[in-house]
Amino acid sequence: MAATVAIDKSLLAFLNGIARRLYFKDDSISDELLRTEVLGGISETEYNQKLRRYQLLLNSIVTADMNYNQLDAFLKSQLQKREGALSATEAATVTKFWQSQKAKIHETLVKDCVWDNQMKSINWRIDVCTKSRHLEQLNQPTTIVEMKLEVSNVCA
Repeated sequence: MAATVAIDKSLLAFLNGIARRLYFKDDSISDELLRTEVLGGISETEYNQKLRRYQLLLNSIVTADMNYNQLDAFLKSQLQKREGALSATEAATVTKFWQSQKAKIHETLVKDCVWDNQMKSINWRIDVCTKSRHLEQLNQPTTIVEMKLEVSNVCA
């Protein structure tokens, strides 16, 4: 997306609100808050259409875990649709949103998908005994493995 295209701040706030509600499980973000405070009190029907449109758009982006090249190609295709096409301002706003939220959303989704402990690091080495009182221990390899685990806080 071109850098000269303006960003729609109310749309950016709306996208952040949707993300906080869907991906970060923030119950304080209600439909009423989004409709009246963020979008300036648009009608219920118009709000529902806009919510559905952007939830589907975000779902497509998040599900594919799009990088910036994929996002650019996806948004260009959305700009060229015959019905319900995005405007250049909307596409630039979605790009700005994804640049600021991609890592956080990805991390939250990964955390939600992990049910057990995770390995954080592994170190290993092989020692070979070169001096020993007993001949059978000489040139005997010994493996040392150190694994660090992160304990999951998921309650069953």
